Amino acid sequence: MITTILIAVSLSFDSFATSASIAIKNKRNSLVTALVVSSVFGIFQSIMPLIGYAIGISLKSIISQVDHWVAFILLSGVGVKFIVESFEKNGCTDKNIKNINWKITLLLGAATSMDALVVGITFAFISLNIITSVIWIGLVTFFITLLGYYLGKRLSCLNNRKIEILGGLILIIIGLKILLTHIFFS
Repeated sequence: MITTILIAVSLSFDSFATSASIAIKNKRNSLVTALVVSSVFGIFQSIMPLIGYAIGISLKSIISQVDHWVAFILLSGVGVKFIVESFEKNGCTDKNIKNINWKITLLLGAATSMDALVVGITFAFISLNIITSVIWIGLVTFFITLLGYYLGKRLSCLNNRKIEILGGLILIIIGLKILLTHIFFS
């Protein structure tokens, strides 16, 4: 359960940073906009791990002997990607957002959840209940995105960078835990 929540929090950091950026640049900062953005991001973050899980299950019989390595490499890869991207960004993300609309919201929801698809693949190789996991990921993303939206006006872009680095480190640590647990305790 703790692993699932840590993964959910890590995955939601991109959504947090993006929603904070939306709030900073969006002319209309309303409760409805915040709820729509948070809901879309939460739904996408829930759907993508399910798709990844289905992919992982189809590959499980082929790579069952090295599944712990696959989980470690995928989680660590996403974690490193988070960290590298945090240094590549100049200032806040999504500079071109003037007003949020459905098309932009759906596009950002899909973009911020691509990492969740990769993480979903690892769920096929570790003992996590997929339904419980995707519910937690969706709920955590919803609330963290909502928080990001409301803190957007108060956060500096430097904090967004630190948040993404933390998310990356958490994913790397979880990947390492899976690998070490399998090597030393199974």
